[in-house]
Amino acid sequence: MADVSVRLQADAGAEIVLNLSVLQAIRLVEAIAGRAAEVLPEPGRIQADGRWLAPNTGPQPSGAAPPRPGR
Repeated sequence: MADVSVRLQADAGAEIVLNLSVLQAIRLVEAIAGRAAEVLPEPGRIQADGRWLAPNTGPQPSGAAPPRPGR
């Protein structure tokens, strides 16, 4: 009997089920995290998306602080 059951959704509603021991599950998570670290850019080299750099044009809060509950 497996200690960990991992379910992965596949195309067309299919599902892949992995029944793993705890050690195998830890190795799987480490492998996924290691691969993600290889694929993602280094923090100092992240290219900013201009859409996220636009100034905030939404409603601006007034100078007065909102009332706090119970006061």
